[in-house]
Order: sequence, then C-alpha cells, then structure tokens
Amino acid sequence: MPNAALVLTVAGLTDVGRSRSRNEDNFHVSMDGGFAIVCDGMGGHAGGDIASRKAVDVIANLLGGYAEVGTTVTPDAGDADRTHGDLAGIEPMVRSAMSLARSAVRKANRAIYDLNSARGFAQGRGMGTTVAGCWHVPGTAQLVVFHAGDSRVYRLRDGDLTVLTRDHSLYQIWLDNGGRGTAPQRNIIVRALGTGEDVEPEVAVHSLQSGDAVLICSDGLNGMVPDGIIARVLREEAEPARACAALIEAANEAGGQDNVTVVIGRFTAS
Repeated sequence: MPNAALVLTVAGLTDVGRSRSRNEDNFHVSMDGGFAIVCDGMGGHAGGDIASRKAVDVIANLLGGYAEVGTTVTPDAGDADRTHGDLAGIEPMVRSAMSLARSAVRKANRAIYDLNSARGFAQGRGMGTTVAGCWHVPGTAQLVVFHAGDSRVYRLRDGDLTVLTRDHSLYQIWLDNGGRGTAPQRNIIVRALGTGEDVEPEVAVHSLQSGDAVLICSDGLNGMVPDGIIARVLREEAEPARACAALIEAANEAGGQDNVTVVIGRFTAS
C-alpha cells in the first residue's frame, strides 16, 4: 500500500525466568516517539540491573527529545535496507536519526563506564549491558536499528522471519570463521556498554511495510526458543501484548535459564 500511512501498535514484557533470582533486563517503549529499547544487564552483584536501566534512560531521553509526536509515515516503494556505510543514498532525516542513535548509545556507554570508574572497577570490570533498539523515523517509512551485544532485532514480513542484527559474541565470531574446532560458549560477549571507555554500536536502516512485525529481545528468548517457533508465534498472534506473553511462556517452558524480555511492534496501514 504505497500511499497509506503506517500505524504502530507495540507492547513489551519482561520476566525473571526460572533460574535467576533477579531480573537484570530493562526495556522502554515510546508510543509517541516510535522507538523501543531492550537492554540485558551483566555483572550480577556489580549491578547489571543498574547498567541496563541507565542505558535505557539515557537513550530514551535523547531519542525522546528528538522524536516528533503524531507524525504520519508514508511507505516508500520497494525494500531498501541499508547499513550505515551507505549514507549517500539515505534521506537527511534518516541520516540524522542514525547519527543520533549512535550518539545516544555512546553516551549511555560513557555514563555506565563512569559509574564503574567511580566504584573503583578497572576497565573491563564491573557492570555492563547489551542494547538493542529500533526507531521508526518520523516522516519516513524507515526503521533505524541499533545494537551492541547479543540482544536482537527481528522483522517478520510476509510470514518470513529475518534477524536484522548480528550478535557481538565469541560464538558468532566462531561461526563467521567457519565453525572449526570446539565451539565457545554462546554467552561470551565481545561488545557491550560500560566495560570500556568507548563503544561502537552497529546502526542500520531498514524499510517498513504495512503488515511488518518487529521484535526486540534479550538472549533469554532466542537462547531458549528456536527462530522457527518465534516466527510461528508472531504469525499466529497478531496482538503484540499476547504475542509477548506467549513468547515469554515458551522461553520459560523451555527451561527459563535467563531473564527474558520481549518488545513487539506491528505496523498496519491506517
């Protein structure tokens, strides 16, 4: 529907799971601003929950200060997904949004790093967090996706599920190098917020169409539930809040070995 505005319906849910005593995940959903963020804290007693909350607050405040309330969106023809390396072909508002998203993640990283330094933790120690988020850019049919770590963003389009992010993990590096030798643990993260003075998030832009569903999750979901089941739930449950609950239930039924957080947005033609 090339001339129809897109309407976003979104919901989020988090759960401690069945094996952890504390939930170190945090998330934020902005209906007016059209963005959502999921952070998976690391550090246990060092304050993983504090790190994830700090990251969510810093990023949400920066994006919320820019987002325009009530802007309608007109889908472009075709599917023009681009990474941040293809900026020449991206309209100015989208380039600006990508730049702001990158800056927001970097500021969140520095805020957590400073907290660690104030507590006497050396670089690479203390609390940290992954981040994954997406932002429906005002006035466009584009979705800015940003992440650092192994929290993920998926898109369901015409029944097909696509991962829009690439895990920053030792296991993913092992896969990229051909998967030779013994596989490392899946939860060893090679990029996160707060563990170093600087961080470089991955930022990309993806097209939106009527009927698309976007999922952001911590690895407590995809670490327990195969992508095929995630896709089936998204196909069968159109209402985001019920789909969030169904996916968390599936993660817990599979063992619930980690905190699990799910945010789902659906885009429909008005």
